[in-house]
Amino acid sequence: MKKLIFKGLLFLTVLTLILASLSNLFIYKIDHRGKLLEGLYNSDDPYDVVLMGSSHMNGGIDPNVLWKQYGMTSFNYATGGQPIDVTYYLLKEVLKQHSPSVVVVDLYYLGLTNEYGETGFISNALDNIRFSKNKIEAIQNCTPPNEWINFLLPALKYHFRWSSLKSVDFTYDSSSIYYLKGFSAGTSRYGKQDVSYADTDKKQEIPEKSLSYFYKFIQLSKEKGFQLVFVNMPCDYTESDRANGWVNDCEAMFNTVADLCQKENIPFVDLCDQMDEIGLDFAQDMNNSGHLNVWGAYKTSSYFGKYLKQNFTFADHQSDSELTARWNQDYSHSLAASVENGTAGT
Repeated sequence: MKKLIFKGLLFLTVLTLILASLSNLFIYKIDHRGKLLEGLYNSDDPYDVVLMGSSHMNGGIDPNVLWKQYGMTSFNYATGGQPIDVTYYLLKEVLKQHSPSVVVVDLYYLGLTNEYGETGFISNALDNIRFSKNKIEAIQNCTPPNEWINFLLPALKYHFRWSSLKSVDFTYDSSSIYYLKGFSAGTSRYGKQDVSYADTDKKQEIPEKSLSYFYKFIQLSKEKGFQLVFVNMPCDYTESDRANGWVNDCEAMFNTVADLCQKENIPFVDLCDQMDEIGLDFAQDMNNSGHLNVWGAYKTSSYFGKYLKQNFTFADHQSDSELTARWNQDYSHSLAASVENGTAGT
């Protein structure tokens, strides 16, 4: 009997190791994977600022603009549909390798009332975190129990890709997109004005799970010694307010956020309330109702970079000639890409 049990355990161990080794092959090779592999594990650049959050942040703040205009180094770790609990564990992974002076967290996903985010969106982040205690805790707290095994061994989740694997799956080089520093914005023009904004004093409670992570960020900042800044990016709340699994009054919820941040002495920059100061033309500078386009991101990055420069002290990187040369080259690369895409002139 003991011999049978041993053989069974040995078989499971070997099978697990095989599935673990195949997982990197099966995971989709999209930009979210590339940016996280680079920003989390492959880059040893010193980041003054790290940018965390959902697609609102992913296409909202461009590190190349922060570098060119203000000389600060940064990386944008945001991924599409990233729930606030996932952001917390992703930040903990970032802090294993980097020691930023400032951590900027996009709070849009505080509005999620469902216990868990969408599996596909969570996969964008967790699939690309290396196996560790932090990843196990993230899976346990950010995904339903019936999905834990799929997040621990992504090969099970993506087994259907076996017949459609391409050469890029075997030779994927994440370094090719590092020059973007994690930023990616659309090139459409929404063409409509914001109809959701209301100057109101109404308040709405933050969903219980989201609120707990709000305080977890604050506690983490005290433990690790970084300056925490919460932000809300420009958007039209109309679709969010009507969505299932979401608070029904985002404006009122962010009024509550502002009160809590004042109480906790944490900066909260509500860029959604500062669109006039930024100089945003909602119809022209939004990709859709909820996301900035490249033109809007340039304006927002410039505005927010000025805020960071005025309120925090950063290292002078000009004395590091090697880093300066590389970051200037990456900026030029990003500018050349925008010319090729017809988005230059920002």
